[in-house]
Amino acid sequence: MRRVGILYQPQRADSLRLVQDVADLLDRRGLEIRRVSAEDEAGLRQAAPALDLLVTLGGDGTIVSAVRAVAAHGVPILGVNLGRLGFLAEVEPAQLAEALSALLEGRYMVEERMMLRAALHRQGQAILEAEAINDLVVGRGRASRTVRVAVDVDGHYVATYVADGVIISTPTGSTAYSLAAGGPVLAPELRCIAITPVAAHLSALRALVIPAQSRVCLRLLKAQEAMLTVDGQLDAELHAGDEVHSTISQTTAKFIRFGNKGYFYETILRRLRWPDRNPD
Repeated sequence: MRRVGILYQPQRADSLRLVQDVADLLDRRGLEIRRVSAEDEAGLRQAAPALDLLVTLGGDGTIVSAVRAVAAHGVPILGVNLGRLGFLAEVEPAQLAEALSALLEGRYMVEERMMLRAALHRQGQAILEAEAINDLVVGRGRASRTVRVAVDVDGHYVATYVADGVIISTPTGSTAYSLAAGGPVLAPELRCIAITPVAAHLSALRALVIPAQSRVCLRLLKAQEAMLTVDGQLDAELHAGDEVHSTISQTTAKFIRFGNKGYFYETILRRLRWPDRNPD
């Protein structure tokens, strides 16, 4: 690795301190450094083609926005957790110096995670396209009324939900909004999609897991001030009759990992503070 980007949060003192520490450490190793503010997504997109690695200093939201900017260029991300949960982050600030040394010595693996591609269609025309590492949500906006959403999979009708919303999530997103709505936790190496309604009224189908290659259509039948939300960061207003089409993306997100593949289960216990029931 020769060129490393460092994505930092300019409004956070801990991120500003850490960006200088990381830059000094990498500079001593002879690497070329590019610092980018998390508020400058355009600047990160511009820098991405030349980067061999991106170090993010923030929470999961910082990593999600970074994925959107650099995944298409195959840039792996090393997430340093300055947030609350840090499901996507790999190291804590105290571990960073050791982690960077291991990275530069080649003692790491690159984990790839699937992404979704969403297209918003109105009257037969695609008016918005976006990619997601976590999820797509068709749900109510500021109005407190429910939305009515029909779900099709590969052209086959599945269900109509009267609910606060419907979530389409990747395995990565299964521990985010989908989990809060009662969806299943999916191991990150799985190639599948979870469809989870939010507070559905009189529906026996609470969640559905389908193959990643499936094409999902969410058709908004009735709503006031409904929204499409991508990864909790991009919003688009929806009208009755709009369709949100979801397919697996050609792009994958790449993350630097130092442990074995069992790290995910340890992360669940640690981040969610679930009781450890290990009989040993």
